[in-house]
Amino acid sequence: MQVESISELNKQLMAMQLAFTQHPYMDLSSRRDLLNTLKHALIEHQADLVAAADRDFNGRTEFDSVFGDIIPTISALDYMQAQLKSWMKPQKRASGLLLWPSKASVQYTPKGVVGVIAPWNYPIQLALLPVATAFAAGNRVMLKLSEFTPEVNQVIKKVFAHLLEHCTIVEGDHHVASAFSQLKFDHLFFTGATEVGKKVMASAAQNLVPVTLELGGKSPVLVADDADLTHAAKSILFGKLLNCGQICVAPDYVLVTKAQSEALIKQLKAQYTATYKLQENDKKLSSIINQKQFSRLLEALTDAKSNGATIWPLMKDDYPDQRMGLHLVINPSASMQVMQNEIFGPILPIVVVNNIDEALQHIELHERPLATYLFSNDKALIDKVSTTLRTGTLAINETVLQVTVEDLPFGGVGHSGMGQYHGKEGFITFSHAKSILHSNGKTKLRTHMMFKQSSLLIKLVKKLFF
Repeated sequence: MQVESISELNKQLMAMQLAFTQHPYMDLSSRRDLLNTLKHALIEHQADLVAAADRDFNGRTEFDSVFGDIIPTISALDYMQAQLKSWMKPQKRASGLLLWPSKASVQYTPKGVVGVIAPWNYPIQLALLPVATAFAAGNRVMLKLSEFTPEVNQVIKKVFAHLLEHCTIVEGDHHVASAFSQLKFDHLFFTGATEVGKKVMASAAQNLVPVTLELGGKSPVLVADDADLTHAAKSILFGKLLNCGQICVAPDYVLVTKAQSEALIKQLKAQYTATYKLQENDKKLSSIINQKQFSRLLEALTDAKSNGATIWPLMKDDYPDQRMGLHLVINPSASMQVMQNEIFGPILPIVVVNNIDEALQHIELHERPLATYLFSNDKALIDKVSTTLRTGTLAINETVLQVTVEDLPFGGVGHSGMGQYHGKEGFITFSHAKSILHSNGKTKLRTHMMFKQSSLLIKLVKKLFF
């Protein structure tokens, strides 16, 4: 449904809020049914979703849609159904000696109506997975789909055809998204660019709506002196060229020691040319989503070239159909666009450092990344990076795959995001941890003595605590 004004959105929100108040706590069976219905609808429409994504991107590989969008969502739905019973159980807490024999616990209860703003780069997973997590926590949802994936959106509406009581679908451009972020949700979940995330958070703050921001940033790769360069090159290229680099945790740039730099660059070139024989025209490579994003990437490459960086392979005069293969930017300066902004495409700057400590210092002096990748088997270095580096996620001798582990939380820190989902952390994000103190008839004497400010009670407490 296309909406034009905040008043229309408010009507939809009020309808969802009314439905929630009539059934404020779904039981385990009802939540599992919701997740199962969503799973089977996704499986039923998977072929249509793959075809729709191919049209929206003007060329998207089946691999990117199936392994990047559909399989992770199905896997997460299965995981949530299996774990939900334990997540929903009240947690026993200690009431403390002072309040004995009262019992304390935490009950995770639904927040109410959750707003979800989905991005275009993974239009299936990044729309359905937050919704599914909100369902698992017992909420109702309003889902704002990206205007840049209209074909996928039409199929997603079919996926939710039997779930409209629990999820309202909203379409529209950035004006609609702006109005959507001003609504008085019980929680607002946004995936997208950092600068847009700031605006979403500012809008939500007007109504004190809590937010989860899944943003991006410049995710670095550290290649240490002991790294297996053949494996590192394959893994870096896999992460960089998945969805043609249009992924928030894609390796953004490489920090490689001087001792390894020439050999790594040689391996990157060799592995790329051997696997993508037709370069940007290879059918294993998806297209850039639209002309705006394509022009932004060309501008970044042109800026790097004009300011003295070495570009491999050489830039072409014409790139038809928004198709762009890998471009290495060797020895970029800090002022170049490729080192200032998140790339979100198949451009890979290679920065040479004297040693790995210099690389770690470089990361610490910049905004916190959403992901960091380390290629090394040095236990001391791995321990150091694991315990001290401030990053949303860390993968060692891999890229991107840490996001697919259902039992791990996912989220950024600082400019790369706020809050987490995936795993139990997602259930907690969309729940209110309600504190409960349960007293019975045995505590009447304690209440009486506290009310009277009993001197005997004061003496007992002093003996216990001082």
